[in-house]
Amino acid sequence: MNNSFLKLINKKVIFTIITSSAFISACTFTVIWLYLSNIERLDILYDAISFTSAIGIIFGFTLVSLLAFSLLIFISSFILYLIYSANEKEYAGYNGMAMSLSTTCCINSIALCLVLIGGFCLNYFLKINGYVVFVISLIAMPGFSFWITRKNILRKSTYLIEDNQRSAPFLQTRIMKISLPLLLIIPAFVQIFPILFITRQLDFVNGGSEPMQVLLFTFMTIALITLGIFPGMIIINEKKNKGLIQVIAYTLIIIPVGILILSLVFRPTPNMILNMTMNLSGISDWRTHQYYIKTTTHPHAMFDGALWNTRYHNDIPDRFFITGVNIFSLGDIRLICPTAITHARSFSLKFVADRLDEYDARLNDLKNTAMKCIVFNKEDIHTWDSPISEPIFYQKVKLSHDTGLIQLLHLLK
Repeated sequence: MNNSFLKLINKKVIFTIITSSAFISACTFTVIWLYLSNIERLDILYDAISFTSAIGIIFGFTLVSLLAFSLLIFISSFILYLIYSANEKEYAGYNGMAMSLSTTCCINSIALCLVLIGGFCLNYFLKINGYVVFVISLIAMPGFSFWITRKNILRKSTYLIEDNQRSAPFLQTRIMKISLPLLLIIPAFVQIFPILFITRQLDFVNGGSEPMQVLLFTFMTIALITLGIFPGMIIINEKKNKGLIQVIAYTLIIIPVGILILSLVFRPTPNMILNMTMNLSGISDWRTHQYYIKTTTHPHAMFDGALWNTRYHNDIPDRFFITGVNIFSLGDIRLICPTAITHARSFSLKFVADRLDEYDARLNDLKNTAMKCIVFNKEDIHTWDSPISEPIFYQKVKLSHDTGLIQLLHLLK
């Protein structure tokens, strides 16, 4: 009775903390701090956090980003949970069945990874026809799933003894012998989506050893596959002895820990989630826009024409135009950057697997580019993407050397 009371109190305390405004505010401020720290623009942090009306929105989109990212990375765990839950009452009658199911799914996932990478190597290095490789892979994976399922489950002696003791055998039916291997291969196939996603954010040094790059890629994909199915393995093994509340608690703990481990292997992970949050909430907009500024607030000479594409129009007095990217907009402030920030940001989200220090160099390049960004009051800069004909540029050429001839051209302006 006392234990039940203590559990109830703990649940209420945890729920109160999570839903409290202080917790939400702390999480939101942490997200903003991490985002600005990543581009080394903490100089605008105070102005950003003073605008409190968007706290709930930012917190909500942070949860959405975490949920979307988790669903992508841990989609195989979700499928494994559905497969187990569909026949949970039947599986519960076999001692250790949850572990066998999850182990078989994990082995299938790793096997599919090796088959795909092996097929790529056959096509790339040995020049074997791609269609032939595809057909071989298409036959190999279901065949392997049938073999490993029979070995781990359908023909395992302990399960056969338990199955024969039932009034109606479950594992030895024809439908289970066919459907179970096909079901247990589904988590392996859905692993393709997180692998493709991570592959797009993966780089290798030009001119590096190709066999070594293949080995590194294989290691990273196997690590991702194992991490992706690991939460599902734990949850279905614990589900037999735990209630729904405990299962949810396990999920809320395991998934953040899984993301933390992924961040250690694939370092751009936190920045990807932060950027997703800022994009979904509308705080950042990484598209290129045209802006006009009044000369009474900012003289055009403050903007390097080669960097900002600074220009004006004879028919539009007291205003000039620039090209930039709005990477942070909250409250009354706008952080507008040169278009070079887009390339720097894209590179900072890619991980160079065979040269670890390259990622730090790319982060530094992003920070250096962000230092050229300018903070505006929202009333001082306005978006104007509608085309205007016959602009006059303040700086027609990008200056590279400060020669006497260039100085003369400056004087002629």
